[in-house]
Formats: sequence, structure tokens, C-alpha cells
Amino acid sequence: MFAHKNFQILAGFGVAFFIAVVAAFGYHSAPAGSSMETFFFALGGKLPEGIIQACTFTCFFICVFEAIAIGKRMQQEESAYMAKLLPETEQYVLYPEDVNRIKLEAIEAEKRMGPRMLTDLVKQAATKFRSENSTGETLSLVESVSEMQRKTLEKDFWLISTCQTLIPAFGLLGTVWGMAQAIMSLGDVKPVVSAGLSTATAAVTPAVSSNDIQSLIGSMGTAFFATILAIGLGIVVSIFIKRLETRVDDFQTNMKRYVVENLVNRIHK
Repeated sequence: MFAHKNFQILAGFGVAFFIAVVAAFGYHSAPAGSSMETFFFALGGKLPEGIIQACTFTCFFICVFEAIAIGKRMQQEESAYMAKLLPETEQYVLYPEDVNRIKLEAIEAEKRMGPRMLTDLVKQAATKFRSENSTGETLSLVESVSEMQRKTLEKDFWLISTCQTLIPAFGLLGTVWGMAQAIMSLGDVKPVVSAGLSTATAAVTPAVSSNDIQSLIGSMGTAFFATILAIGLGIVVSIFIKRLETRVDDFQTNMKRYVVENLVNRIHK
């Protein structure tokens, strides 16, 4: 299950690494205080803090590449309809010898285009009718096989689901990391004695330098930008997955209806 996901995982890491390199180069090359510096900082250009954004990008692109792979598989599965295995003409009746012919045609179709869920469902339904000579038993088999195929497709979503969960987790991690750095930077502020007062009555106040302020702003920026990036990419991934899940569900429903309406319901014993 994991082996055929390697390309998507490596591709996700590769694109995220490329973005991290570009962001780091842009951040250190952009004029200080410019909008470009802020932009590259938001993408994770300031390392090591930017590793959070890099991990978020990795999960995002793994989701994208995996969604594309599943989409291509669905396109291949849908191409099985082009074989025209079942009659779609209204009031067309199938006899037992027609069922046997349909099974042989399904086998030939698989030799041409490779295994497909539709051809497998047609073969199993035809075999069940030949052995039991019962449309009720055949319909029950179609329901069972279709459910098993649906669960098989759902297993392909494990990588997408895992990365979808990790994206907001990295966003939260970036928030906590940035806030922790901000608190630690405040703890590094050293107290000084106000001038013009005796030692006994001297007022001790914290001295905040420009470097302290920049460190505080940078830490808060890490927290905010990591969260914003995770939220934005998480929304995109959610849309991708929802559309893909809808496509898979529609395919399963249409395939089962196709076999029931054009095979099981047409058989005349």
C-alpha cells in the first residue's frame, strides 16, 4: 500500500524543498523592511523557524500529487464504459447465453485495457447468475462486490487524510513555537538602573533595544504566518479532497446502477 505512494511523497518533498530554497534566498536578498522580505519570511525564508512552513508545504503538495494520481485512476476506471459491455437499449432482454457472452467480452476487454472495477463486477455478476440461475442472488452479489470495491478505493485516501490532518497540526506548532520564542525573547531583556538616582533609591527598569523589538516581531511573525499559511493551504486541500470524494462516490453509484439496470434487470430466465 505504501510503495506505490513513494512518487507522490518524494515529489511533495522535492517541491517543498525548492520553495524553501527560493524563500530563503529571497528573504536574505530582499531589502530589509521591504514587502518582499515580509513575503519571503511568510513562506518560511527565515531558517530554522521556516522549517514549519516547509513541512506544511510538503504535506500540501503530497495531497495535491496524490489527488492527481487518484484522479487519473478514476479516469482509467471510467474508460471501461467505452467497451460497451452491456446493452443500454430500452426493453432489451438478456438470455442465459447472452450473459455468458458478456462475461467473455469482459475478459477480452480486460486483456486490452487491463483490470477495471467495472469489468470485474460484470464478470462476477455473470458468473454468479450462471452458477445460481437467480437474479436475486446476482443482485446481492453486485451489492457486496460494489461495497468491497468502495472500501478498496477509500483505502487509497489514507495518505491524503494523513497529510490533511498534519497541515493544521503544523500550523498550531508554528503558533506555539513563535509564541514561545517571543516569551523567551522578553525574558532576555536585561534591567538597567535609571541615571541620576542614588544606589539605594535607584529605579530598575528593563532596557528594550531595537534588536529586542526585532526579535519579538520576528517571533510573533513566525506564529502568525505559520498559522495563516496552514489555514490557507488546509482550505485548498479540503476542496480538493471533497471534489475527489464526490467523484469516487458518483463513480461507485453509477457503476452499480449501470450493472443492475443493464445486466441484472434485463436477464430473462
